Amino acid sequence: MQVLTSDKIGLVKYVQCKRKSSIYEQEMDPHLNKMINGMTWSGGYGGYEETEITLWRKIGLVESFEINNNEDDFQISNIPSLSFLTCSNCVYGKMLNHHHNIIYEDVLNKNKKIYKNYSNFLPIYTSDTTKNGIYKSYLQNSKILVTVNNTGHVSLLNWDKTNDNCKYLLESEDETKYNNDIEKKCLVYFKNYKQDVLNNIEFKHIDDKNQNKITIKNNEYQNVHIENICKTYHYNNMISKDNILQSYILSSPIDAVTTNEILTNRLAIGGYKNNLKIFDLFTGTYLWKAKPLGPTLLNINCESLIKSISFLNKINVNIVACSTYDHKIILYDIRCQNKPVYVYDHYKTKNVNQNKYNYFDHNYSESDLIFTSICSDSHITIDHTNQPIVESIDASGLTNELENSNSNTKDIVPSSISEKTQDNKNNTNCKNQVYKKFTIKDIKLANSKAYDNMNHEKQNKEEEDTQINSSDTKNETENSSNNNEESCNTYILKPFDETDNQFIMVSDNYGNIYEFEIITGLKLLNYIYIKKMAYEKQNYNDERNKINNDEYLIQNKDKLYEFYKEYQKNNKTHMRNDLPVMWAKNNFQQFLINFIKKYRIHNGAISSLSLHKDGKYLCSASYERFINILNLQNKKVIKRIHVGNIPTSCLFLSKILTENDNETEDNKSDAKNGFGSSSNVTEWSDNDEDDNSERKTKKRKIKDDEEDDDGEDDEDEDDDEEDEEDEEDEDEEDEDEEDE
Repeated sequence: MQVLTSDKIGLVKYVQCKRKSSIYEQEMDPHLNKMINGMTWSGGYGGYEETEITLWRKIGLVESFEINNNEDDFQISNIPSLSFLTCSNCVYGKMLNHHHNIIYEDVLNKNKKIYKNYSNFLPIYTSDTTKNGIYKSYLQNSKILVTVNNTGHVSLLNWDKTNDNCKYLLESEDETKYNNDIEKKCLVYFKNYKQDVLNNIEFKHIDDKNQNKITIKNNEYQNVHIENICKTYHYNNMISKDNILQSYILSSPIDAVTTNEILTNRLAIGGYKNNLKIFDLFTGTYLWKAKPLGPTLLNINCESLIKSISFLNKINVNIVACSTYDHKIILYDIRCQNKPVYVYDHYKTKNVNQNKYNYFDHNYSESDLIFTSICSDSHITIDHTNQPIVESIDASGLTNELENSNSNTKDIVPSSISEKTQDNKNNTNCKNQVYKKFTIKDIKLANSKAYDNMNHEKQNKEEEDTQINSSDTKNETENSSNNNEESCNTYILKPFDETDNQFIMVSDNYGNIYEFEIITGLKLLNYIYIKKMAYEKQNYNDERNKINNDEYLIQNKDKLYEFYKEYQKNNKTHMRNDLPVMWAKNNFQQFLINFIKKYRIHNGAISSLSLHKDGKYLCSASYERFINILNLQNKKVIKRIHVGNIPTSCLFLSKILTENDNETEDNKSDAKNGFGSSSNVTEWSDNDEDDNSERKTKKRKIKDDEEDDDGEDDEDEDDDEEDEEDEEDEDEEDEDEEDE
């Protein structure tokens, strides 16, 4: 495995997780003011390649560093290739992938057949609707970076450093005047950059209540001292004014933000007492806004304290999950309503049943538990098999459960496939099939067609020809300049909008990782039916034939939903100050969050989670200065590595390393000695220092030792029986306390 980590002193480390692990560190001046909040891949056309990273710092700096990802000679550049300064604490950045127009028409046509209100969440992009957005720039440019600040400032930047006018340069007169005084020359450059570029940025303030009311704001950098932030290597390296495409001010504070990996124009934001909102980058308007959670059973107003956000694309691109500061997981369905469709409140106890309320926990207070990060499956990856491109799967076949039964309503109704058959089909689709394969040429062709269609709407023939010719010229320039970047890589878009369940991983501030399953459709109906039989004390074996009959579940789904709504209502209590039952509108999908397992693998708060592209491995970075790699298949920690400084984020490389013959022989010998199945704990080894001066990075060897206790309990849990699952969770906690 290969992992990149960032830390509080502003350095990026490359961790090579073999049997004998190694760490390569940037050779830059460390400082607490340079703290890195996060990083993302930004190499190649559309940012698909893992040849460059873009990181964002707490002081507002956004920088890109080139990477040589050769496993035998890995190097991270010490000088940024391109830089930009935001006006405050930058909390998020993302390179917008360019596959939007390859799939959007299929998604739109599919939803047209199901929903009457499809235009509310899947708009059609025209020259009129996109005048305040970046849709045209998205079609014309190869790399667009979005940055988001805690104060609500959003910047959209043309991040293609191959353009001639990409960087702001010092005037030739000043260049000559201060040629012998580097410090003075840099001060003049930074002063001019703030005056000519930063102070002239026009931010469009989008009103939360009336988004048609747009106020232009300037001088947002008035209190920013650029000379104290930027360094000598930022000279002639800052992005120019022409490459700042759009700037917005959205609702604040923003503590959680993400973009949809499938529909890249969707920017979801939220924060402490800041309700979830989805902003459309193509139109420059809010696509959807959540309503407050409302009062609890004690009539106390409950605020939305959002800490992390993730789109559940495997179920549907319109489903959003949020983790909160008050240990909740909130589900929203933007097709349906502005209120949540389900709220999960985590507390260590059995479900409230038979008037027994026992929710005290000796390990931590409930008010102290924070869900710090949430992550789910990735859907975009590079095809390393070099197989030929196949035809895409018909989008109409990738339907959710409960999708096609009643064409006169907005209901999502299932096809008649048994649960077991459906699960097998879902697993086959996820592992062995792809929704679509595409190359950079396919992306450019789709964007060019979309751009031409927009020109035909508003412009006359002469203007249209001029625009198309200029677009073609620009595309030819990009083709020549990015010829090497394109190579022959094929990218895979995994199936989405096709399953009735999805697993998510959530971390907390006590070093725990939780595995949850979100279920809907037939799987939820089966779950409710089993719960109903247990509640009514019926024999499961006598009623088994009804469970396997999907038609029976579909015909009685309204009764099953009503039963479970009442069942949940009875399990709410004033003693915990619970929220009332959150439920989707009639004729829409209902949801349920099941707690599967908890992994106690850190002794400090977890700052970041990164799920590998294949979904088998999870990397967690903790304030205890360790990163752990968890194998989600065998539920074991396979690597535990000390990274020296407090890590703030981690990022998997998609390529999995293969060990050489010597390492393989070591593994076999260790397996014979009984070490093969244990977790590996790594510690620093000063004797293994490599002081090779020819390298631009520091290489530190790590000695692997056996971990005595991996902090896990591997009891099998029954997903269908909720009470048995909670009892096993209590047993698991007792065993963990004994281990401690």
